[in-house]
Amino acid sequence: KGKGGGSNMTDAQKEAARAAAMAKLGMAPPPSKSAPAAATGAPAAEMAALSVKEEELDLGEECDEDDMADYYTAAPDSEESEDDLDDFLSDKPKEDKEDRDKRITKEMDQRKKAAATADKEKALAKKEHEDWLASMDDDTRQRYTANEERKQRAAEEAMREQEDEMQRRRLDDAKRRAGASGGNGPADSGKAAPKNDKIELKWAWSSEGGGKLVAEPIERKGPKKPIREIQLRFPKKKIGVIIGKAGVNIKIIQGKSRAKVNICKPKAGEEEDDETLVTIKGETSQIDKACETINQVFAQFSAAMKAKRAAIGK
Repeated sequence: KGKGGGSNMTDAQKEAARAAAMAKLGMAPPPSKSAPAAATGAPAAEMAALSVKEEELDLGEECDEDDMADYYTAAPDSEESEDDLDDFLSDKPKEDKEDRDKRITKEMDQRKKAAATADKEKALAKKEHEDWLASMDDDTRQRYTANEERKQRAAEEAMREQEDEMQRRRLDDAKRRAGASGGNGPADSGKAAPKNDKIELKWAWSSEGGGKLVAEPIERKGPKKPIREIQLRFPKKKIGVIIGKAGVNIKIIQGKSRAKVNICKPKAGEEEDDETLVTIKGETSQIDKACETINQVFAQFSAAMKAKRAAIGK
């Protein structure tokens, strides 16, 4: 049975549910099952006609297994890596394959040696600490342990607050840059916000706070690309939420951002992986908007699930 509970629906019932959901959002009728929009790509004119208001989002259901199969696309031949990011950010000419393989092998050996040394030092420090605790009487050890637990809780709370503040600043910076480039960002005393054309956001999945995308500003050293494609790995259980019942959520994400979002089908041998590759293609501002909308989808889905659990509890 599908996750969304809709695997018992006929194709006609699914088409009707999809059409009703999209009509509620004021969006164009969905394509037929033979040509799903997310798999083949919507025409530019159709994407431009999409208009979704913030208050109209209704993201309380995830897709079922049949819907998910409709929105899978072929995975790219190779996935983006940290080395690819280095090439993108650097003005230096790319290495040939032999030099690159030698450099990577050397760096991996260095990392393994450093990790082994760190593990030994950590084990030694742990043993010394355990011996020191064993030398205390019970009352002193209990007071020390309670104090350390208080410090740990305070440090975790401070870290959460710092992460929330950093995320808020990243989003504020993205909105200021969007306003400076002619978007609808807020004005600052009637003056356009200064634009740093070399700063771009690097998005990645984080499991903190129930799971969301976080952005890290990076400085681009190479030429600006008018159209980019980023690759993100999500936990497999989150993919149904991104697609949504009858594909509504992924259409909202694409409609609000004008970016192209592809859910990549696992390659042979990767079916049991816990993560799924998702690619987002478009202008930098469109990619940022797509990632922000995905976070909205997760937040509203989580709120809907909490409300349902609370209702069942009553």
